[in-house]
Amino acid sequence: MLKKRFIWLVVLPIVLLVCFMVSPVLASWVGIPAQVRLFPGSEFSMYVQLPFRLTDAKGEDVTGLKRQFSFISDSIGKQQFQVRLFGLIPVRDMVVDVVPEVKIYPGGQSIGVLINPTGLVVSRVGPVRGLDGREYFPAAKAGILPGDIILAIEDYQVHQPEQVGQIINTLAPTVPSLKILIRRNERTLTRQVTPVLSQQEDFAGNIRNVYLLGVFLEDPAAGVGTLTFYDPVSGRYGALGHTIADGLGRSIEISQGSIVQASIDSIKQGLRGLPGEKLGTFQDERDILGTIDKNTVFGIYGNLANPLHHPYFNQPLSIALAHQVEAGPAQIYTVINGDTIQKFDIEITKVIAQKRPGDKGLVLRVTDPRLLDTTGGIVQGMSGSPIVQNKRIVGAVTHVFINNPTMGYGSFIEWMVYEAGIARDEATTMKITASCIPCPCVPDSDFNLFDGDASGSLATWGSTVNIWPLVS
Repeated sequence: MLKKRFIWLVVLPIVLLVCFMVSPVLASWVGIPAQVRLFPGSEFSMYVQLPFRLTDAKGEDVTGLKRQFSFISDSIGKQQFQVRLFGLIPVRDMVVDVVPEVKIYPGGQSIGVLINPTGLVVSRVGPVRGLDGREYFPAAKAGILPGDIILAIEDYQVHQPEQVGQIINTLAPTVPSLKILIRRNERTLTRQVTPVLSQQEDFAGNIRNVYLLGVFLEDPAAGVGTLTFYDPVSGRYGALGHTIADGLGRSIEISQGSIVQASIDSIKQGLRGLPGEKLGTFQDERDILGTIDKNTVFGIYGNLANPLHHPYFNQPLSIALAHQVEAGPAQIYTVINGDTIQKFDIEITKVIAQKRPGDKGLVLRVTDPRLLDTTGGIVQGMSGSPIVQNKRIVGAVTHVFINNPTMGYGSFIEWMVYEAGIARDEATTMKITASCIPCPCVPDSDFNLFDGDASGSLATWGSTVNIWPLVS
């Protein structure tokens, strides 16, 4: 009995402590990254915390005097170092990757985002009143659930809610039971649904007979955001700084999409507990600026149709890598009236040392009296506004603090540029992975696309739209 107690109280804690110390977790916790990017001619320094030391590829200790490791990049390529516990036990590698310098134009333009998603999300299922006056539940009876994504009806792919009604009413008179393809939790399922003939009033006030499934679909309409950057060489751009999500917080898979020029008509000021918002309009396809081919945790990406003019910059700026960003004064570029980009002062109050790429790497505070007077701080629709510090693009605005609209989060521009594929090549690629965890506050993103959401009304062509941002 005494021996067992000794094992539980002494031996087991020692074993667990040793396992923790030799795991990569402790190295990350004390600030030793797994990979660092540098531009040629730049320097990287880092304090190496006890109980770790660094060795180079030859096994020589390079921890440095007073445990201050320093590396000066002179040529493009990778150099590998090993993190060792007490200088003896290998824990993990640290790769210093010297990459070509990246230069891009800051954005700041207001853009309308038009998406054509892969499938339509079922927000809820409900009854259909038949011609006999009775209530039927065709979708629910077939096993369709809220959150399911309708991909196709009788092999006809659907992208817009109006398509569903057109397909059903074309097929139902001759095909009583329709095959509906849905996606649920990464699984693709088939359901047979028998539409119910009902009566519905059209826009002109006329009563007509229509076939209904008994589902309410989220409208994949558009919203307005801010362009973050564009590359004059490749024509690639990045915007928003965060994903476009559906009503359940899931990233929307976009089959086709485009960005268009938008104009800001008015501002709803942000208050404590009530985020403000930009109100803007965009018109038609004549204003299309580019395509959308990626929707990721770091924003949307695509190709511009034509080069854009920036009123503040006639030459592209270098980007700052994540470890080069400093706490202190900076500027954001955004539109608060019409389509004119303006510059506003902010302060980066905290730079978060991220263990892996994420969309909340910077804590920001608006200090410009003009922006505070007009908007109250960061408002919905500013997501994607580029942040410039010391003549380098360092990041983009992504969130606003719901209880303090003068403050918010930003994402590092490094993650966005590499996500866009601008600086990617086989020799220097770092695979970016990040979890998209919904913020506990609603709305979680600028584009929570579901009816009745507190984030605002849905956009349509030529209509007034509400621009929604991330809140925290």
